[in-house]
Amino acid sequence: MKWFRQGRGTRDEAAGVVPLSGVVKSAGAPRPAPRTLSAGGPVLQRIDGDGDQVAGITTGAGPVILDITHQGAGHFVVDALDASLRSESQLVYTDGPFTCRALINADDRHVRALRVPGDGPWAIEATGVSSALVLDGVARRPASDVLRYEGGPGIATFRYEGDPRSEDGGYFLVDTFERDGNGFLDELANHVGPWRGEAPLTGPCLVYARSDGPWSVSVRPMEGSGSS
Repeated sequence: MKWFRQGRGTRDEAAGVVPLSGVVKSAGAPRPAPRTLSAGGPVLQRIDGDGDQVAGITTGAGPVILDITHQGAGHFVVDALDASLRSESQLVYTDGPFTCRALINADDRHVRALRVPGDGPWAIEATGVSSALVLDGVARRPASDVLRYEGGPGIATFRYEGDPRSEDGGYFLVDTFERDGNGFLDELANHVGPWRGEAPLTGPCLVYARSDGPWSVSVRPMEGSGSS
């Protein structure tokens, strides 16, 4: 798998991220897409497709979470487009059944449409940022997701298991945003291949991890920042 994130080149270079290799297709029958969990909330927009499609985002300029599911066996990409229909970032780049959650409109880039080259049926649902699962100490997620941290300053320990289907081990990026989704705060991780590390959480925020494979995070209060 690989993730292309236009407009973020400066931060990538500073983090020493290497170019990612191509997608490696899995052998055998396609696996089922994992079920995405959320804290609930009304669906603001639903887009269904089967194959390649471009669809406008009708939820406005405010931040929303996208629940993305692909049921096909082949290639699947989700590109976020600006008002000129130019690609701002790639939210998904994978093969086979896949489920994840993505955060858009949380910085100064307004997503106006999604371009989805897909091989098989797929669906995207937009919900408010209140649908993010609460990060209460420990969370484990199968792929990209958005979590809501409501505690005080703490130390976050991330573990990225990697993606065995990818030649480079998969990609893992973690950003934090204001808890209402209106504004970027910090980049906590930016790595290729399996990885474990720590980063500070300064207080309540949204934690947006873009991940090709399973990952987990545990948070301990700043006062308990000794070895565990």
